[in-house]
Amino acid sequence: MNIPKFGVSYFGNRFPGHAHRDLVVISQCCDYVVHTVSETDLHHHKGALGKIFHESRKVGLEIWADPWGLGGVFGGESFSRFLLDHPDQWQRYSDGRPAPAACLNSRRFRDYVKEWIGVVADLGAQVIFWDEPHQSFTWTLEWEGVYSCVCSRCQDLFREATGGSLPARLGPEVLDFRRKTIKGFLEEVMAYARKKGLKNTLCLYAFEGYHPYEELWNDLASLPDLDIFGCDPYWRWNRGAKDPSDHVRHFAEKLLRTARPGQGSQLWIQAMRLPSGAEGEIGWAVRAAAEAGVTHVAAWSFDGGALLDSALSENPARVWAETSKVFSILKGT
Repeated sequence: MNIPKFGVSYFGNRFPGHAHRDLVVISQCCDYVVHTVSETDLHHHKGALGKIFHESRKVGLEIWADPWGLGGVFGGESFSRFLLDHPDQWQRYSDGRPAPAACLNSRRFRDYVKEWIGVVADLGAQVIFWDEPHQSFTWTLEWEGVYSCVCSRCQDLFREATGGSLPARLGPEVLDFRRKTIKGFLEEVMAYARKKGLKNTLCLYAFEGYHPYEELWNDLASLPDLDIFGCDPYWRWNRGAKDPSDHVRHFAEKLLRTARPGQGSQLWIQAMRLPSGAEGEIGWAVRAAAEAGVTHVAAWSFDGGALLDSALSENPARVWAETSKVFSILKGT
């Protein structure tokens, strides 16, 4: 069996002394820690985060930084000050409504992401974890043909590329433009991270059955500065429980088929929002990922999501105990 590198996300605590105790525990079963770095952290917690990053290195953990909720573009339960300060940089739906996320074609937002990269690099990050980047959407609007973004910047770029205006309804030309927008955005920020000496890893939604998303999946796996390609096949999420071993193995194999030769692969394990009695599923999922041959496995999140209402398990302590146990067993520690 392949033995991947193991990691876990860590967020919500900005007390260095408390973090040190947690990081010692994490280092006993993990190789890396994914620290969320939100816009609130940029404004208020850089000093504390620098100490927490330093403590992470002291206990032997590789440091990954997650642009949590940045601009409403990345995954994460964090509000965006950028959107408050720059209402003219929002995305816009094709029905005229503003969309609560920064436009990926916004030069001001791209520069803001680069500022974020510079900060986390200075704090001691080694890897950027690009967490579920996406255009603003809801499934209801998407199926109705309402999409984002049709702001003036996107209109100008679409007109330059096609000679026409963005249509009111979602169609093939829009899907192609949207895919190129996401890819172009990530190409630019990943290249900047590389110049700062950082590696890049990307997590996409583990979603199938929608052809445009399959095309996006393949496009983004081929990004030139992408070191590790990943996804998050949580088996107990919005659509009911799935068999953890089968579900995780399926997406692990898909990752490995899609990744370039020599590119790493990462699979996220659901260590949150688990009902009491389901904690043993974590072990099945981790083993399925390792048996499939992915290079990196990570759990979201430390302590079973105890901090966050939207991630809370019924027995978070048991969730973390099961996670750390299977990581330790497979690592042989």
